[in-house]
Amino acid sequence: MDHELAEREQAVDRYLLDEFTPEERLEFEEHLFDCPICANQVRRDAISVDNLKEVLREGEQQAAESRRSVKPPSRGWLEWLRPATLAPAFAALILAVTVGYQNFVSIPALEQPQVLSSFVIPPLARDGGPAITVDRRLPRFNLNFEVDSPHAYPQYECDFQKDSGETVLVLSSGPREVASFTLDFLLPAKRFPAGHYIMILRAASDPQAEIHRYPFAIQDEESGQ
Repeated sequence: MDHELAEREQAVDRYLLDEFTPEERLEFEEHLFDCPICANQVRRDAISVDNLKEVLREGEQQAAESRRSVKPPSRGWLEWLRPATLAPAFAALILAVTVGYQNFVSIPALEQPQVLSSFVIPPLARDGGPAITVDRRLPRFNLNFEVDSPHAYPQYECDFQKDSGETVLVLSSGPREVASFTLDFLLPAKRFPAGHYIMILRAASDPQAEIHRYPFAIQDEESGQ
């Protein structure tokens, strides 16, 4: 899924309303790795939902306190038209609508409990690099890379390739101020079937400046291959 398709299909709204199939949801979550525009929109909407729920909660508390302190004579069905009665009812309705956003607030599948590996992959590992076991029941798996750059570049580009040379995924390291650090990634399992791979680390300001190569292999937890 590219950004143009995501906008045309209103993917963010459909994701928040939990209208995606499991396959569509996973595809959109993979798109979030590559699209800062959609990722930022997801974060902004999460904050908006939290703020709305807080406002509604405060309004309902104030209305409840008002009803306890003043209880006028009943006016039959017209009582429902009074602001003190409509406010909590309307708040309850809005809150019911926002319940549909709960799957977004927790970001389904992205926040499933997962044990992250503490193993760090060094550059130019021997024998084809380490074999990483992936649990296919989870949409993400963890990889850590040891970086010892000859220069402290402000940002790095991480090019994940198959052993055939085909690029699988390109990610940014984010801002960096030092030459030695550890890169931690949660990667989409769907893009990394069992096989041999290499991560090529380059300076973002100069894609031709290759810094390190990190060979590694992926194997499935079920088969061990």
